[in-house]
Amino acid sequence: MIKQSPSGNENIRVTSVQKFVELVCNFRDNWISGSDYFSPWFRGQRKVSWTLQPNIFRYELCAEEDEIRAEFQRRGPQYLTEIPPVDYWGWYFLMQHYGAPTRLLDWTDSALIALFFALNWSDSQEPEEDAVVWMLDPWWLNRRVLNEDAIMLPDFNSVAPYLAEPYDQANTLIKPKYPVAIDPPFIARRVAVQRSHFTIFGHAPNGLETLASEPAARLVRIQIARNKFDRMRADLLTMGISDTSIYPDPKGLSDELIRFYRGTWPPE
Repeated sequence: MIKQSPSGNENIRVTSVQKFVELVCNFRDNWISGSDYFSPWFRGQRKVSWTLQPNIFRYELCAEEDEIRAEFQRRGPQYLTEIPPVDYWGWYFLMQHYGAPTRLLDWTDSALIALFFALNWSDSQEPEEDAVVWMLDPWWLNRRVLNEDAIMLPDFNSVAPYLAEPYDQANTLIKPKYPVAIDPPFIARRVAVQRSHFTIFGHAPNGLETLASEPAARLVRIQIARNKFDRMRADLLTMGISDTSIYPDPKGLSDELIRFYRGTWPPE
């Protein structure tokens, strides 16, 4: 079993799916005490240099958040194939799902789905650096930030300060500093298929990485060696993790067929 270091931000690098699975299962076992099981959360990113920041910070659009939310909610229904959300939280999750600027970060409770996202380079791209999968204990996060032993839901009082209706308070001023873990309603098929969860940030862009540097943090970074991407993607395909299992639509099928028929064996 892996001995957890004081910081969750140490460098751990893997070169195979097998080692990746062994690593995350060992961390899970270290985090669980007693007989109560919980699912860690995972987030795959294509570049290890990318920070754990929601896109609204990267786009520098925090001051415009109210306007963006109101406009998305006004114009969005005409484009939806799903049932429109019934409240402003539902609309906010839907915004994140379709790439609009929010203070949300996507996570999944499937380590292999997160690994797929980390390895999801197009065949026309040459990886410039290692990828990364972050592993989070969401219960630890909410105990640390809210002193509550629960995953938040949108109707919990504890998360009310993180989101108000557009224009409901002065500039929708966000008072909390650090992010918390929250579960969404499954507002779209992909959200369910990808086993999605979220963290919603406060006003600190680097809130998660700040917490990761604390003693006994339960947020770890696992680097994926770039020279093993093809091999690991092939192994994921054998395990049933592919474009169509992540994106169950014609675009996912098209991407999967391109990868399959352009691939070589052995994939290295």
